Amino acid sequence: MIDLAAKNRQRSAKNLSRSRAWAFAIGTIVAARRVEAAPQLSSTLIIGAAGNGDRSHLWSSTDFAGGLRGELLFGRGRDADFGVGPYIEMLTMTGFSDLQLGTGATWLVPVHPYLPVTLSAGGYAARTEAQGWQPGLAAELFWGSHGYNYDSLYALSAGVFVGARYGVGDSRDVAVLVGARLDLELIALPFVLVWNAIRGGDPTR
Repeated sequence: MIDLAAKNRQRSAKNLSRSRAWAFAIGTIVAARRVEAAPQLSSTLIIGAAGNGDRSHLWSSTDFAGGLRGELLFGRGRDADFGVGPYIEMLTMTGFSDLQLGTGATWLVPVHPYLPVTLSAGGYAARTEAQGWQPGLAAELFWGSHGYNYDSLYALSAGVFVGARYGVGDSRDVAVLVGARLDLELIALPFVLVWNAIRGGDPTR
């Protein structure tokens, strides 16, 4: 009887050790998957003001600036990580009388885990009725929410920015922009909730 009880205790101890080893292995795999860097996509609505001018008169008018911007950041596995990747944008800087299409690179600097800074630089093509398409250079400093989403490719973003534009074509345009960027998903959420309420569906699905 004593030998049987001792064998049972040894068997239970082995099973417990084996269970702990499996739990540790699974936990390690899950943790490794969570910290693995994954691309993060964001899209925002641009709303602000532009001080427009040229190289001889830097500020000749102040106009509405608005548009859309998309970013894809690589290298992040958590909120405190740096990130880098491309951006694309479409905007107007003279109250819908022009169109600018731009692209370039964005660098996210996690000065704060939940309120990082992003620096962007790139080029654009601007079209006006008077001058047609003209090339230019763009730079921007953004500060606001740009967290890492552990469960999805899409990451919410919202904050304020200041930017500059420098035309390298015959137009010689110069502009300074200030404004806010609001995440398109946050803007669409109230409409989705209202639509689901009208349909009588579950707004959480």
